[in-house]
Amino acid sequence: MITMSHQLEKLGYRKYECRSCGNTFWSMKERATCGDAPCDEYGFIGNPATDRSYDLYEIQDKFMEFFAERGHEPIRRYPVLAKRWRDDVFLVGASIYNFQPWVTSGLVKPPANPLVVAQPSIRLNDVDNVGRTGRHLTCFTMGGHHAFNSEDNTVYWEEETIKYCHDFLTHIGIDPSEITFIESWWQGGGNEGPCYEVCVRGVELATLVFIQYRTLPDGGREEIPLKIVDTGYGLERFAWISQGTPTAYDACLGPVIEKLVELTGVKIDEEILAENAQVAGMMDIETYADLRELRKRVADKLGISVEELERAAAPMESVYAIADHTRCLAFMLADGVIPSNVKEGYLARLIIRRTLRLMKDLGMKESLKDIMNIQVEFLEGHYPEIRSHHEHILNIIDLEEHRYARTVKRGRRIVEKTIKYLKRDGKAEMPLEILIKLYDSHGIPPETIGEIAEESGFQVKIPDNFYTLVAERNETETEMPEEDVHLDYPATELLFYDEPDDLEFQAEVIGIHENGLILDRTLFYPEGGGQPSDTGYITAEGCRLRIKHAEKIGAVVVHRTDDEICIEPGTTIRGFIDSDRRLQLTRNHTATHLIVSAARKVLGDHIWQAGAQKGVKSSRLDLSHYRRITLEELQEIERLANEYVMMNVPLKVRWMDRDLAERKYGFILYQGGVVPGSRIRVVEIPGVDVQACAGTHVHRTGDIGLIRINRTERIQDGVERIEFSAGSAAIEIMQKTGDILRESSDIFKVTPSQLPGTCERFFTEWKALRNEVSRLKEKVASLKILEMKDRAERINDLTVIIDTVDADMDEMKNMALELSATVDAVVLANPEGKIVGAASEDAVKAGLRINEVISQAAAVLGGGGGGRPHLAQGAGPATDKVDEALEEARAALSTVRN
Repeated sequence: MITMSHQLEKLGYRKYECRSCGNTFWSMKERATCGDAPCDEYGFIGNPATDRSYDLYEIQDKFMEFFAERGHEPIRRYPVLAKRWRDDVFLVGASIYNFQPWVTSGLVKPPANPLVVAQPSIRLNDVDNVGRTGRHLTCFTMGGHHAFNSEDNTVYWEEETIKYCHDFLTHIGIDPSEITFIESWWQGGGNEGPCYEVCVRGVELATLVFIQYRTLPDGGREEIPLKIVDTGYGLERFAWISQGTPTAYDACLGPVIEKLVELTGVKIDEEILAENAQVAGMMDIETYADLRELRKRVADKLGISVEELERAAAPMESVYAIADHTRCLAFMLADGVIPSNVKEGYLARLIIRRTLRLMKDLGMKESLKDIMNIQVEFLEGHYPEIRSHHEHILNIIDLEEHRYARTVKRGRRIVEKTIKYLKRDGKAEMPLEILIKLYDSHGIPPETIGEIAEESGFQVKIPDNFYTLVAERNETETEMPEEDVHLDYPATELLFYDEPDDLEFQAEVIGIHENGLILDRTLFYPEGGGQPSDTGYITAEGCRLRIKHAEKIGAVVVHRTDDEICIEPGTTIRGFIDSDRRLQLTRNHTATHLIVSAARKVLGDHIWQAGAQKGVKSSRLDLSHYRRITLEELQEIERLANEYVMMNVPLKVRWMDRDLAERKYGFILYQGGVVPGSRIRVVEIPGVDVQACAGTHVHRTGDIGLIRINRTERIQDGVERIEFSAGSAAIEIMQKTGDILRESSDIFKVTPSQLPGTCERFFTEWKALRNEVSRLKEKVASLKILEMKDRAERINDLTVIIDTVDADMDEMKNMALELSATVDAVVLANPEGKIVGAASEDAVKAGLRINEVISQAAAVLGGGGGGRPHLAQGAGPATDKVDEALEEARAALSTVRN
């Protein structure tokens, strides 16, 4: 821990120890407690702490202006979808997330230094507390001012940071004698350092962090080259204490809440809400027991029962949560999150379905789309990006609401089946893991499970932190770490970047690794970014090796071969690249960029590349999208991509410092995935697309040739796959399609243009003939049934029919079932060695098990059979023993005891 007493002392603060929690804190006046809840009660509800009232956007502007006037460059907020620039977390949880890991590691310059930002942030680790405590939010605005100090550039550190904080709080009219600075330690997003938590009247308003370390996987830490000032001012809380409202929701989401109250008819009891928030500030609600304790404390203070309190508070808590959740969704969906069953999409769907459940509890008749529209209209005046995505947001919400309805309907059968199995195993209560699994795997909300279970007399206890538990399991990426292989050789010089058209080169063999050669320089493109490697061959001193694959291990390219290696290190070789393969892969790679750009124009700028694999004959591209791509949309994407080809746009390919590239182009650079390094290779197709990309590309879009989209499919929830071909491969596909069209036309003796109508006519006639055949089969079967009824026989007091019939298995089943309505038992077999049996309900009650009879008969055919006591089937390969099998059935029936 570092101490920062000098500046605090200079400002008039003195150090104390909290008698309640034991923490060290600083205050201008002598006091026994640290100023944070639960050591201090909220002292601002009904008694604002500032000299004037601010709404959220006024305090946000005030914060940005204050630091801009003091030399901080204001920057635009980052998307809440953190995977745009990092691969370890899904959502932005604090403003420092914007700069991890590239800036904080020292690899990349910050966008400004110092800077200030008002960053919408999303945290779902307290989602079950939202609405209940008055202060918890899933989406909040973190005001952050940041300074990045290096050895050769010290911007400012602890003294200035403390002074800025003190000055800002007093600037908005907070009495400095009410401010406390509590010493603590912060850790998050892979970094950590000492900090101060800044509190006023029982609520923490800001955290001042001095990042000096990187958190290691084993829990240890190491120093980082930068010393970073990382501050987080909770702007919603500033608005709250300035207004003194019962809750932070009232202060920041007032217009939305007013409309929700009007729609629901919820009665507001401000005394109860204020007392609830007051007591909630004294505790963290993490368990059912915590919630019950909160309810009891508030009820006791108000002199009412817990039941009366819940009836009064619960509806308004739901209103608060709906207002918060829809705000969270507006940012998520506007910034490109697509609801799904995985990753960040899972978290969006969790919020959507929790909101729908809260609406159901309130008895709301409106759709979530209607409520979302209220929220978006409130936000779009402050966030232009939300305004531009208004229709997109509502479309997703509408679709998700319909999916939720189907899920709940389908879920009843799954829940009933689960309860049946649990009861069979002697369980009287549903285990939490199964409750979570039903939600995780099938999307069935726990409240719905509880309602269905109650009908069956089965107990389901839903934890108050249920949604928090499932959110925590899905908030970060959990991919298995790759094995770290290091080759102790110099980095391979990559010639294909500087000489993209060359197909021959000279190099020196500097090593051999497993079945591969390591060269000092190469034209072989190693597999990466979804592009397969080049192939070719290497020659030297009469030795020729076929290179089947090239891969990059660290900075070293290994050239793999299946041949026996006959070249020694130190040898100069000549390498030759397979030109046709390189050309097709290059065309397909650039075509991928064109299709992504076309898809964004046709489907919307929420489209993001979720994966790609280039090939020689065809390639595939996976796109995040909330619904299936229609044929019309697919054709328009194909048309637009080919239009880009015909424009013959020259590509601009250059290496850029990461920070300069991001500043110029934004995070659209990372459509193909996060690219490591302080310098990145930028491939720009002016007016069309720009990406950070290490693949091979054509010089002009016209070099691609034809682009043909072959098909599309949904490979997982929220991801659409487009398969396509480019260049000569696209022509080959078109020619094959043309051949199929001509051959089909020749069969019908019509022209290709007449083929659709002819096919439709033949299909209609075929369906009519099929129906006629079915009708005739039924008629023939009826005649056969009448005939067989005449051949009924008595065996062991049973009336039975045993016969052969020329019919398939389904027909025999139908005949046997119909006959069993008039006789005790039926056994039918056909010449193909299939056998069916049926028994009447009375015969089964009397002890007949037709499945046992059929099993014995099928054994004679060299096969087996089974089924239920009233209907069974079997088969065997010994078709010459059908008569013997029927005799076996007759013998088995003769032993049945009535």
